[in-house]
Amino acid sequence: MTGTIFDRMQPPPAAQLLGWRLISHDAATGTIEVGFDGKAEFANPMGVIQGGFLTAMLDDTLGPAVFAMTGGKRLCQTIDLHTHFLRPVQVGPIRTVGRVTRLGGKIAYMEGQLFNHDDNLAARATASALLVDRPSAET
Repeated sequence: MTGTIFDRMQPPPAAQLLGWRLISHDAATGTIEVGFDGKAEFANPMGVIQGGFLTAMLDDTLGPAVFAMTGGKRLCQTIDLHTHFLRPVQVGPIRTVGRVTRLGGKIAYMEGQLFNHDDNLAARATASALLVDRPSAET
C-alpha cells in the first residue's frame, strides 16, 4: 500500500519496538490491518509471547484505526482496554485487525483481533478512548 496517511509521520518508539507495519486500512469503514514482530524478547517463561505485549499490539492497532478514520486529525488516549486471550502465541509474525465501532465527538469505541503465525485467532479486545486533536506542529 502506498500513499497512506501513516507515511506522513514517524512511528512512535513503542510501535517501532513492537515491529508495527501497516498491511492495509480503510478510513471510510474505520478498519485497519497491522503486522507485528513477535520477538523472542517478548516471550514469558513458557516460551510464548507475554500477554502484555499482545495487549500492546492490540492497543497499537485500535488507535491507528481512529487516526485513519479521522484523516489524521484525532489521536486516542485509551480509557479502557479489555483483552481476552484465546490461545498462546508463539514467537513469530503476528497480525491484528482493528475496527472503530463508534466514533463520537469525544469518545471512540473499538474492537480488535490478534492472529498468531498460523493465522488462528489468539486474542481479541474491546476498547474505548478519549479523542484528542492532533497537535498541528506534528508532521
